[in-house]
Amino acid sequence: MYETSGLEGSAEEQDAEERRRAWRARREAMEAAPNGTKWSKHFRRTYHRGAHVAGRLIAPTRYGRRAAAKALRIGLTELSFEFPDLPPAFDGYTILQLTDLHLDNIEGTGHAAARRVAGIEADLCVITGDVRDNIRAPIGPVLDELAYVLSGVGVRDGVLGILGNHDSAAMVDPMEQLGVQMLLNETVTIARRGERIHITGTDDIHLFHTEEADQALAAAPRGFCIALVHSPEIAHHAAARHRLYLCGHTHGGQVCLPNGRPIITGLKRHRKYARGHWEHDGMTGYTCRGIGASLLPTRFNCEGEVVLITLRRGPHGGSHGGDD
Repeated sequence: MYETSGLEGSAEEQDAEERRRAWRARREAMEAAPNGTKWSKHFRRTYHRGAHVAGRLIAPTRYGRRAAAKALRIGLTELSFEFPDLPPAFDGYTILQLTDLHLDNIEGTGHAAARRVAGIEADLCVITGDVRDNIRAPIGPVLDELAYVLSGVGVRDGVLGILGNHDSAAMVDPMEQLGVQMLLNETVTIARRGERIHITGTDDIHLFHTEEADQALAAAPRGFCIALVHSPEIAHHAAARHRLYLCGHTHGGQVCLPNGRPIITGLKRHRKYARGHWEHDGMTGYTCRGIGASLLPTRFNCEGEVVLITLRRGPHGGSHGGDD
């Protein structure tokens, strides 16, 4: 199905396994001691704990039930992006993007997501991080929910995934057992009628950024490349080699002003790319609002979404549909 760069032969496979072991050791160390200043880490812990407590208090109330039901209204956004250098064999290629599911936050998120994607057929499905909300919670129930969501999707070229800042290194093996090929600062190649596109996926770059993610984007093959990154914060590194950048993380703001403008983006840079379609140095990007809600079990002026993208061969920057 996929041609994975640099994995031909036992020596290369052993190198890849060793690289993944080294990656996991670094990631687990970072999970145990998140980066940032002492003040920022204290603020983040306090904010998250306060939001979780507030969420638990609100959830059983009438307002909480109404807010949760509203948050589980998930839309389908259909987009068409045009590229003059798209290989002709991939004209009409479809990609279903799922991101920020946060399946362990609001009860019923998995069922709502499954209903939304049921019957959708695409060439490829990509999961761009934050399958769960609580990085310390048990993995099993969340992955059972994910399996249920994916069971209704028909995909020709399978499912690719990356980790978000709420996901842990321990999720990689179980997700791959579900049939999701996880990209850990790696590139895979999809071939069709003798032509190829390349897809680079990085580890989360919001809380767990390393130089390895930058290097993976910089080392992507020449040709038509797509970047899967949890947030738009590294768009400037990807633009040199990639034509399309798919991300999430921001939830589109989750709680927005009446015009849809986010109050909080959760971004350290490229805040203007917090939602919808954008362009950076000739690279097309889309920041999906995501499926679930994080911390507070609500959305306001910001409906969740799944995105179905059609790649077209045509003038650069052409796009149709979606949140521009």
